[in-house]
Amino acid sequence: AEIKHVLLSIGERPTDEEVDEMIRMADKNGDGQVAFDEFYRMITGGRDPPAGLGSAVRQSIMGAESINLEGLANGVVGSSKKAPQKLLSGPDVVKARKDKRKALDEFARDNFLKLESIKLAHRRFQRVDKKKSGVMDYTEFCEVLQVEPSVQCEAVFKMYDNNNSGLIDAKELMIALNNFTGASKDD
Repeated sequence: AEIKHVLLSIGERPTDEEVDEMIRMADKNGDGQVAFDEFYRMITGGRDPPAGLGSAVRQSIMGAESINLEGLANGVVGSSKKAPQKLLSGPDVVKARKDKRKALDEFARDNFLKLESIKLAHRRFQRVDKKKSGVMDYTEFCEVLQVEPSVQCEAVFKMYDNNNSGLIDAKELMIALNNFTGASKDD
């Protein structure tokens, strides 16, 4: 989730349950979404947003008026202009994260991924990413991690292909895999 990445970048190590609690704290109307107004009130100690920050301005700033929790569970913020998605309840979000964590743990274990192999994979990705796009397709995923294509590899890849484009964010994947190597946040 985006909020977890932000917290990790400032040196915090929140659990998924703590992130879920943060979202629940901001979701005052209980609709499973953190609307801009709810977020603004939480950040400013309860003040209402300025009149100039209407829905049209918020749409241009944030791309959406609220954050979809299903998207957060899958690492996507914003509701975009796609067909509406079914919102996950709090327990469903936690279950989705646990399922993702379990799949990554099994993938890391089954492929003997350690801190050094993740670092080497990152270097291989930097060589493969000629356009500096920061994304990889399934073939590059297998090549960079030096794993044979399999049902398990495809499932892990799809967990990070949030928009079904056939591409995943390499940095997000490397950070997630690094969490299963026992590495510290400085590694």
